[in-house]
Amino acid sequence: MAAAGALLLTGTEAAAAAPEGPPVSAARAVPTADTLAFGGTAESFAVVPDGTRVYAVVGHAVDPGHSARVVRSIDTRTGASTDLLTVTGFDSVGRPTVSPDGSRVYVTVDWDLLTFDAATGQQLARVATPDQPRPGAMTKGALNGVTVSPDGTRVYLSQYGPWGVRLGSRAGRVLAYDPATRTFTGGVTLTGYTVGRVLLGPDATDAWVGTADNLYHLDVEGAAPEVVDPVADFGSAEEIVLAADGRTVYASGYRDYGTVTADILDPETNTFRSAFGLGAFADGPRLLGTSPDSGRVHVFTGARTPQAALLSYDPATGAAVPGETVTGFGLDSVVQVQLGADGRTLYLAGLKGGDSVLRTVRI
Repeated sequence: MAAAGALLLTGTEAAAAAPEGPPVSAARAVPTADTLAFGGTAESFAVVPDGTRVYAVVGHAVDPGHSARVVRSIDTRTGASTDLLTVTGFDSVGRPTVSPDGSRVYVTVDWDLLTFDAATGQQLARVATPDQPRPGAMTKGALNGVTVSPDGTRVYLSQYGPWGVRLGSRAGRVLAYDPATRTFTGGVTLTGYTVGRVLLGPDATDAWVGTADNLYHLDVEGAAPEVVDPVADFGSAEEIVLAADGRTVYASGYRDYGTVTADILDPETNTFRSAFGLGAFADGPRLLGTSPDSGRVHVFTGARTPQAALLSYDPATGAAVPGETVTGFGLDSVVQVQLGADGRTLYLAGLKGGDSVLRTVRI
């Protein structure tokens, strides 16, 4: 199982241990929410920094027995949409990623990286990733996540390891891509078959990435990423987010079956210590990000149910804050949830009566 924890890259003292699980006080329901139809079955999405446009991978029926998927651009103010790309139902399409300045959209299709101009929707490039070291009988690993540097000059892709029937699996890797030359400039192989999305540090020279085996600190200042050090005995890690203040990094995963825990990392020694629990494994806690003042850490739970909720943890105490839980999103289930760049807007793609919709909530 993919494993757990949260890490803080900061010089402050560790948060005190606190009870696990959500607050016991009554949650407050969503007062207002905007709803937008995807026009098909939404698989994943990304929102531009100012929230005015969403890019989504949407599946739809072509005729009985046949389906296709599109990468769809939707204006969140008017609902007007444009399809940037159509793929067959057999292609593997990754979650779209928007550059920090909102000018470029990146999408992976099978083992290729596609670049679109966000203003015009025009495809600018389609570049195949270099092959992985693997026996010929093994299939190349799936691409899993795109990260763009703040200035847009570097792109990083996570890739699962190769796999084969009766051959098992091998380790995954992180690749570096130069949008200016449209070339991959290098990569680093890690341990662990699964590789999560790369998180860049505040100066974009350091990065962190979780695998099924460990949490890694990377040096990404050069053309190819390099491993600085794994975090000793951390175990597997997945979600990693940077706090709004740029000084704190949190990661989450599943270390102990049944619970999701949080840990604090000392980046100087690449060691960690336990801080607090984030709730039950069955609730599927998802680490989203922090409030604009970094005083709250937002965690989403119960995505598969109509009782989905947003919990707010106080990093100083390690406890979910009573009275700050938000629920009542009006969805049967949530496929994906994203915290907006402003730290105050929650975007949820989910099902409502059999239809895929985007629900936008101010928190």
